[in-house]
Amino acid sequence: MDLLPTSHTEFSQPDYWDRFFKKRGKIPFEWYGEYPQLSHVIHKYITPSNLVLVVGCGNSALSENMYDNGLQNLVNIDISDVVIRQMTDRHKVKRPKMTFEKVDVTQMAYTDMHFNAVLDKGTLDALLVSEEKDVIENIHRMFAEVCRCLKLGGRYVIISLLQDHVQRTLLRYFTELSWPIRIHRIHMEAEGGGQDSLSMPVFAVVITKLKSIPGMPQIVEVCRYEDRVDRLEDVKYLSEIVRDMQYYHIVRQQLAGKMSSDQQITLELHTPDSNMPRYSLTVVDSPDKMENKFAIFIVPQGRETEWLFSTDKGRLHLTASAGFQRLVVVGLGRGHEYDNLEAIKAELSLKVMELAPPKCPPRAQVPFLSIGEDIGRRFPVARGRSTVSGEYLVEDVELNGGQLYRRLIFLDNKNIIQSEARLKQPRKKKKRRQKGSTDVPSEGPPDKLRVDKGYLPSDYLIAFVGGLAFLPKLDSQISCLLVGLGGGGLPCFLHDAWTTMSIEAVELDPSVVEVARDFFDLVPDDSDRLRVTVADGLDVVRTLASQGEKRDVIIIDVDSKDNSVGLSCPPLAFVEKDFLEAIGSLLSPEGIFLLNLASRDEELGKSVLDRIALTFTSCGSLKLEEDVNTIVYAAHCTSSSPAWQRENLDAAWREMDAKIRKVWPDTNVELQDMMSGLTLPDT
Repeated sequence: MDLLPTSHTEFSQPDYWDRFFKKRGKIPFEWYGEYPQLSHVIHKYITPSNLVLVVGCGNSALSENMYDNGLQNLVNIDISDVVIRQMTDRHKVKRPKMTFEKVDVTQMAYTDMHFNAVLDKGTLDALLVSEEKDVIENIHRMFAEVCRCLKLGGRYVIISLLQDHVQRTLLRYFTELSWPIRIHRIHMEAEGGGQDSLSMPVFAVVITKLKSIPGMPQIVEVCRYEDRVDRLEDVKYLSEIVRDMQYYHIVRQQLAGKMSSDQQITLELHTPDSNMPRYSLTVVDSPDKMENKFAIFIVPQGRETEWLFSTDKGRLHLTASAGFQRLVVVGLGRGHEYDNLEAIKAELSLKVMELAPPKCPPRAQVPFLSIGEDIGRRFPVARGRSTVSGEYLVEDVELNGGQLYRRLIFLDNKNIIQSEARLKQPRKKKKRRQKGSTDVPSEGPPDKLRVDKGYLPSDYLIAFVGGLAFLPKLDSQISCLLVGLGGGGLPCFLHDAWTTMSIEAVELDPSVVEVARDFFDLVPDDSDRLRVTVADGLDVVRTLASQGEKRDVIIIDVDSKDNSVGLSCPPLAFVEKDFLEAIGSLLSPEGIFLLNLASRDEELGKSVLDRIALTFTSCGSLKLEEDVNTIVYAAHCTSSSPAWQRENLDAAWREMDAKIRKVWPDTNVELQDMMSGLTLPDT
């Protein structure tokens, strides 16, 4: 039986509803849940002594359920003559105090302030089908009539799905009146999913009529769980919370079935007192059949950006290694404290069961997995705002049993480490014992931790250093232009390891330069061997090329802020044909051009590589195993030149490794191992 309208405009037409209820007959039609789910909110705001107007009553059993449970002063209205006759005949003997009247809610004849409460279950949603001018005008007429007929202190209770356009119209209208608004989440029995569950969650909006008092702030509240009321600073936060609850409901419906291997759902759990998520949960289903059903994996603080936990492929690998059909990968949010792994388990144990796979027993013992018992620690160092990249955070993260790492994070992309440095305590000179003293010399309080200049945090940075092997002589004077500073780890490493190299680092964002100097120990060299310039790298390269300048090493390490393009590094402008030609003009005849290329779009990445290969005589690449990064090596010399021969490169990397270890015995840089996957032309 087809009971759906042919166009949305029919929802406001009496003829449509007459046809609907004739087809429906005596079977009650419940738009958004039945009395048992709604009774908690209804009886909280409507008392037996209240005179209640039920708008758009239809043939719902809600009014008779309310009547049988003590709320008997009910006036039910609808625009359908058919349904009013049906409902009057059904209830006139058994429920004589309840009346049914054919009334258009936009044109009511009731006197001002006649009702204590107005109840709307689905009528607003049925009428507010779009944001077209005539629709909004009709809704405003309905609101005006409800407001007129409602007594001071009376409640307007609306049961709605609160879709975006409904939210906007409803909140805008009653915010202008400054009437208090409270939203309840209605919890349905079939909410976990399945054929009987709703496609959208249901809400009860409770609006209280008050006298307008100039300057009085509006009261805006939300009840996510039973009777717990959270007051919000602004109505805009109400919309955000509603959208979060809608998303979570839809997620749970999706999780009621098995997801495909290319679908991973992420959601965040917040506490009432913080706008920063306490937990980030990513649900992963294994493509293969696993004997074990369900587990939770807690990612230690500071490790959430690693490939295994931050990428789809990494999480699939983790799920397969753990051997579970469904794995929930849990990240611990910044700005929160966590006592230990056991406390986290206790906090999450009930919530994560809502994410269980199909046919998982509701009382199943779900294992919690992690890497040992160490959940890591974070220590905020500084916070600020960049005019280029937005809010940023500098934090120290404790990993690996106490090792500290300093990180720069831009909060718009909080799962990516912009810069990282390993911290260490500088060596102290031991005090001499005075002659005859038997006291053990005291070390005193620890000095300020310093950045370990011999540590490079990313494989791609080590691969950049490996690219210096293409230079014919590393012990001669070398000029290097680096576009993209970050925390300054790479230029500092090059500066200290090769004393014959002069480096100019160009950075667009002045805030990044300040952070590098203040928190990452970047110190420009007095002898001009390490200079930092705040400028647009595109302009600097073009200007130097037009002046006939030459550089032996050109490194482009710039991330893209444009998420609509499948290129994370660099921005498209840095790989356009004319700019690559400018780089070619600036590069010395035996120099090397190094580019960090990170592309989620394989075709786009390949086209960039092809473009570079057409601009330069020789082009090699190194695809990093656990990242989307490809390091590109390009030069003017032919691939047959000695610098491009594998045996010569191997020898150069061995010498470079030995040189680096002399400067930093505990360095993490091992070039020969890193560069083993290098692809050279004609190989």
